Amino acid sequence: MQDSTCANVISFKGGATVDRAKPRNDLLVIELTIRDIDVARVLIDTGSSADIIFKDTLEKMGIDQFEIVKYPSPLLGLSGETTMAYGSINLAVKAGTVTRVTEFLVVDCPASYNVIMGTPWLNAMRAIPSTYHLCLKFQPLMESR
Repeated sequence: MQDSTCANVISFKGGATVDRAKPRNDLLVIELTIRDIDVARVLIDTGSSADIIFKDTLEKMGIDQFEIVKYPSPLLGLSGETTMAYGSINLAVKAGTVTRVTEFLVVDCPASYNVIMGTPWLNAMRAIPSTYHLCLKFQPLMESR
């Protein structure tokens, strides 16, 4: 029995893999528009159960720290280390033509990325990441039956 919810096909064009002859382990890093500001070095992390923005990124964006709802809470990393979140903030995130208000945990520590988008945002955006193609596809919204 085929599940009708799986009938929609998402494909990645073969041309997207032309330069991928040699195996690589590159991370999926994109640019997003957050609160009408183009933000580079956004890591797509399918293993993260939180969407994270770093405090210095907010400062560079000119967002006042008073907008952060402060409540320290622990974040557990893959290797078991704990980092304390500074608080949270809701920001509009635009990808393509779709904008969603996203709740970010704010972390005050040095990082290689400005933002980490985890499964909450990926699911809200109906995004399908391909680490092989190093891109995201978005499933169109279907009419409810």
